[in-house]
Amino acid sequence: MAENPSRKPAQKSPSKSGRKRPKKTLGDDFVEAVRADFRSHGAGVIAAVRADKPDQYLKIVLSVLPKDLHVDINHLDALSDDEIRSRIRGLEAVLRPFLAKPGSGAEGISAPAG
Repeated sequence: MAENPSRKPAQKSPSKSGRKRPKKTLGDDFVEAVRADFRSHGAGVIAAVRADKPDQYLKIVLSVLPKDLHVDINHLDALSDDEIRSRIRGLEAVLRPFLAKPGSGAEGISAPAG
């Protein structure tokens, strides 16, 4: 067969894989609609779900966290009592300007009871 000289070969779009991107799909349209809706109402809806349905709110939070998230909640077990007290005093020093009431004379939470 002879090639039609008036017909040009298809131009590939410059992509990383060298493949031409398929036409916009229904999925693309759906994602764009969800994105637009979230931009308009997202924060308000999230706040309402948190207030009205905390169990659903937690499901949302868990769905966006990485699956391999490892949280070590017992990292203080390796510290001595003196190291923990030192960290508490450091935190108090940072927070003191925000928590101190003028003339209260508060000693802080790490002061001995008495």
